[in-house]
Amino acid sequence: MNCGIPQLYCHKPPADYYICREIGLIFQRMRPSTHEMAEHADAEYTSGLYRDYVAAASLKYETFKRRVELIGQYANGGRLLDVGCSSGFFMEVALRHGFDAYGIEFSRQAVALAKEEIRGRITHGDVNSLRDRGEQRFDVIVGFDIIEHTQDPFRFLGEVREMLSPQGWLVLSTPDTGHFLRYAMGSRWPMLQPWQHTYLFSRKAMRKTLEMAGYENIQIQNAHKTLTLEYLMGQIRVYNPWLAKSYQAFSLLLPRAIRAKPFSVNIGEMLVFCKKGS
Repeated sequence: MNCGIPQLYCHKPPADYYICREIGLIFQRMRPSTHEMAEHADAEYTSGLYRDYVAAASLKYETFKRRVELIGQYANGGRLLDVGCSSGFFMEVALRHGFDAYGIEFSRQAVALAKEEIRGRITHGDVNSLRDRGEQRFDVIVGFDIIEHTQDPFRFLGEVREMLSPQGWLVLSTPDTGHFLRYAMGSRWPMLQPWQHTYLFSRKAMRKTLEMAGYENIQIQNAHKTLTLEYLMGQIRVYNPWLAKSYQAFSLLLPRAIRAKPFSVNIGEMLVFCKKGS
């Protein structure tokens, strides 16, 4: 993709992030290895960060219920694959909505936290683990908060495309570098996560990338999640201690009922629907 000459965006130890200003793509030139990223993710699960994720299951179910209803506008049932499925919450919702849902996840700790009946539907590894064993194709593939973790987005999209059935749909969610929070927060933007986020897209960059990878009927909208203030601050504490400390001071003025009340919000992410090109 032609994006002109990348410029240094910010230093976020241990990484340097660069930006292609013409299309809004932010990336790390020296990326952590897949092994390092997997070790980091497993360490977070073990230390309890992602156990908080599992503890907030009701919030995830509400988010995924809305997403599977949106997917239903494009695909009515069929085989579905959740790439980077974590502990399988979306799979549970998809199964209840008539999809034959499977998942793939590179963190063993995440898979271990899945419900027993869901765990058998999860493969440990990446998309190639399914393709190499001759897995039949899928009518829908979802990748929520996953493309920003890849070493090579084009390769990832190509591998996913090979797993889609003819006329199959790919659904992605990922941070949006065009969101006002990125401009307002600069290097403190919580989506800048050196051990996890290697590529961050604007809507323009995402559309161009998908077109070049052989996708069509590309539709992009805001991605909404159901959160509470307590959960949101807990999740970004590691990546933005300054913001977490500011909230901690402010939260003393807020009743517990407000801090724990679920709400739907766009935190700076996009939701993408696209169809496998002919």
